[in-house]
Amino acid sequence: MTGTPGIRDEQIPLLSVVVPVYGVERYLDDCLNSLVDEDVSQEIIVVIDASPDRSVLIAREFEAAYDQVRVVENPVNIGLGAARNVGLGHARGKYVTFPDSDDMVVPGAYASLVASLERSGSDFATAYADEFGTSSGRHRYWTTRPAVYATGAEGATLADLPELVYDHTAWTKVFRREFLVHEDIRWPEATKCEDVVPSVRAYAAASAFDVVPLCMYLYRRRPGSITTALTSSRTILDWAVQVREAFRVLAGANVPEAVQLFVEKVLRYEVASRIKSLDEVDGETRLMATTLVTELLEASEAATLLRVPTPTLTAALSLLAGPEPEARHDGLPAALLEALSLTADGPAAERPASEQIALGSDPAARTGPMVSVVMPTFDVDPWIDACLRSVLEQTMGDLELIVVDDHSTDGTWEKVLDWARRDARVVPVRNPGSGGAQARNAGLELAAGRYVIFCDGDDLVPRHAYRTLLDLAESSAADVTVGGFQRVWTSTTWSDPTKYGLETRLERTTLDLNPRLIRNRTCWNRLVRRDFWVEHKLHFPTTPRGNDMLPMTAAMRFARSIAVTPEVVYHYRARPGASSMTARLGDVRSLIGYFVQERLCAVLVAEDDRSELAREYWHAALGSDAWATLGKLLQDGFDQLEKEDLVAVSAAVAGLVSLAPFEALERIGARRALVFHLAAHGHLDLARTVWEREVGKSFAGGSDTITRLAEALSTAMADGFDRRLAGKLWRNDVMRPFIDVSHAWDDELGERMMVFASKFDPEISLRSTATPATREVRVAEALLHGELNDVWRESQYNPYKYRPKFAATITGIRGRVLHLRGSGPVRPGVRVLRLVALGSVGKQRDVHSQRLFGRVSVNEKGWSVDADLTALEPGYDWRLRVIVQDAFGELELPVRIEWPGGASSLSVVRPMRLADGDELGLRTFASGTARVATAVRWRGIRVGRRARKLRAYRAVEWRIQRAAKNRRNRKKAELQIASRRNDA
Repeated sequence: MTGTPGIRDEQIPLLSVVVPVYGVERYLDDCLNSLVDEDVSQEIIVVIDASPDRSVLIAREFEAAYDQVRVVENPVNIGLGAARNVGLGHARGKYVTFPDSDDMVVPGAYASLVASLERSGSDFATAYADEFGTSSGRHRYWTTRPAVYATGAEGATLADLPELVYDHTAWTKVFRREFLVHEDIRWPEATKCEDVVPSVRAYAAASAFDVVPLCMYLYRRRPGSITTALTSSRTILDWAVQVREAFRVLAGANVPEAVQLFVEKVLRYEVASRIKSLDEVDGETRLMATTLVTELLEASEAATLLRVPTPTLTAALSLLAGPEPEARHDGLPAALLEALSLTADGPAAERPASEQIALGSDPAARTGPMVSVVMPTFDVDPWIDACLRSVLEQTMGDLELIVVDDHSTDGTWEKVLDWARRDARVVPVRNPGSGGAQARNAGLELAAGRYVIFCDGDDLVPRHAYRTLLDLAESSAADVTVGGFQRVWTSTTWSDPTKYGLETRLERTTLDLNPRLIRNRTCWNRLVRRDFWVEHKLHFPTTPRGNDMLPMTAAMRFARSIAVTPEVVYHYRARPGASSMTARLGDVRSLIGYFVQERLCAVLVAEDDRSELAREYWHAALGSDAWATLGKLLQDGFDQLEKEDLVAVSAAVAGLVSLAPFEALERIGARRALVFHLAAHGHLDLARTVWEREVGKSFAGGSDTITRLAEALSTAMADGFDRRLAGKLWRNDVMRPFIDVSHAWDDELGERMMVFASKFDPEISLRSTATPATREVRVAEALLHGELNDVWRESQYNPYKYRPKFAATITGIRGRVLHLRGSGPVRPGVRVLRLVALGSVGKQRDVHSQRLFGRVSVNEKGWSVDADLTALEPGYDWRLRVIVQDAFGELELPVRIEWPGGASSLSVVRPMRLADGDELGLRTFASGTARVATAVRWRGIRVGRRARKLRAYRAVEWRIQRAAKNRRNRKKAELQIASRRNDA
């Protein structure tokens, strides 16, 4: 009978499930959800043992929703054993079982055990359990390791399977209720070790029992549970009393091998974990423990003790004989002395019977599916069906799907339960905490697969995705296997595998060999070995956003081998709505959480700022993720935030930016670097101004924009903003727009610019003997001296006329060294620093940058360059650039290589044949004479004689200059109109 809400069924059930409850409101929902959908006629008796939390409310909700749930409340707390007895008294079923309220039952397990009992007629049936909740992940519970759990047995007895005395749990068994009543098996009360005696009595009294080869139970090892508090006097006393009683019962069963295995189990596992605490317990507890150890040793054989670790035997000797055992051997058990004498020089101890398990039941071996899929869900009702179907219909069917619902408020959870009823591979659980990170961690604790992968409840997985990843992971033995992904909108899709280093299939690579892999740090497109995950203790941090960044970065960093497939293995749904992570980028908690996690990633990855991996990381962090996160906040506004929130935002941004090297800031652009700097120093309003200029939300030439940018830049300079980046911004974002609209500004704007210029750099005034190289420098000097008329005059000139010109002609090639001779002198105040070459491929410009080594000679008469082209690669169209420095810092200018006698007014790529036979594509320009000649042909002017030709050249040149002047006038008029509109 499945869990059907509605009318209560008064028929006698086949199975009674007794669930004692105390202080487990965090886990009770998971437990009951795992029970109500069992495909067997059952009643669930929830015994509330005066629980002080909300457990009774949760139980009552299930009682109202499901007809097989009954709630029994104890007025006072009577303990676990007594609560089980109360539930047993209310039970009506033919069979009965006793799960704990903080654990879970595997779907279909009770139906399998009941079917075995119906078939065999045995007194009870048992199966093995897995435990979870620790850093080692899910693995076999230590008492259910014998090999018979992998093979199964029906109608067995204790004489047939004496190794089962290791199993002392109540929750791995389904009993025939008449058997418990007839043998008067009850759970001891007022003790913390209530399972030991009833389990031994059941094995000893049963005429037959069944072992079903399946995992039936998921035991949660958690802080504060009974089994985690083993060292107190009360717990040790209860343990000693119950074990002595169980030993007496077993001794009367006349199964000597079972007695020896019981002695081995208690000494090897239980005494070893408690004997160190006996020095701190009271006298009564120590006496009882000593008596127990003595009885066990007296009943043991030397062969049994040889399977017990020597440190445990030595500790037992010290407990019995005192601090000087070598002088007090009289009266000690002979088997103990014999075992100690044999282990001193003898062979290694035989493997204990508890560890003589079959391959299928070894925790280190494969016991579960190949792949565990962990899926957190929260309010994804419109998409959950499609997502679950895409996972369960994979061509690789050997998987389990652990769905951890984060307390959804729509119909998500109900749909998940419906899928779990139809497909046993679905394991539905409720998040014991809150948030996606804790949901993923909870799913990982339950995972039993050799590999783990993650999926969000609103996305889709292509049909062959997991098969592709698994085959590649198995063939390459990679720790992490990564696949391509695709973003899906309502009407379009996007994918760029080249950006993330996913365009080529790779079987064995690392981050150092393929650093672009660090650009993608999502968890849903990569398959990870579970033992690798456990080995490095990876987990998802609890943060509102970006909880997969750090564990995925760590996984990629620690991986000994990474495999890559370009095939798309995940469809990420970019959906609208406030519940999606992307829609919450600007939330303050999300922003702070993201920057905190990003800083941890930076510490983990970018140890060497000069490495290619560090460069790729900072490109992804500052150029993409961090920029989008901060930009969302600046776009949405922060006027409603409290002062403490603003301080926290600035501190979070500063934590990341402080680690970024100058090269990373330079690479993302001076304007973006300024936004990060201002936000990190608490100037979010000024950061928004610069951000609006960067994304095109403000007019570049408006006087108000110029003033705000100047204020932002001067404020940043006062806070230590890098001078090299500041010079570029002052030139491009302040001075040039200011000059372009200088015909429209008034005296007030000019005075403001004078103030900002002095704040920017008090040393910007140039020596009177040096002629400024660029118009921006001359305007700045005029502003500092209050010479507004000079500013006006400078603004009337062609801005390109007064910029440094680097025109050159090729004088020769020697080997791979290109000789260029410049035309005209370099203006004073300009210092040539270095040469670079920019390579283009087709329409993709500047896809490759390469510094050139050579000699640059500059004097009053001219300049020349000997450029070594060794570093340039064939296949690119190369353009030369020169990096110069003036009063505002570095400036990148083109080197215009003129080709004498050229017939085109456009630039062309000419093949340059070097001395060693290689060819390089070098972009050149036609000479001035050739440009005028081309213009003549365009206008249909025929020239025959030399004089007429010269006159035609002059006429065409004048027309070209006049047309350029008209274009400048039109541009100024447009800027003037736009400025007036902006001011209005």
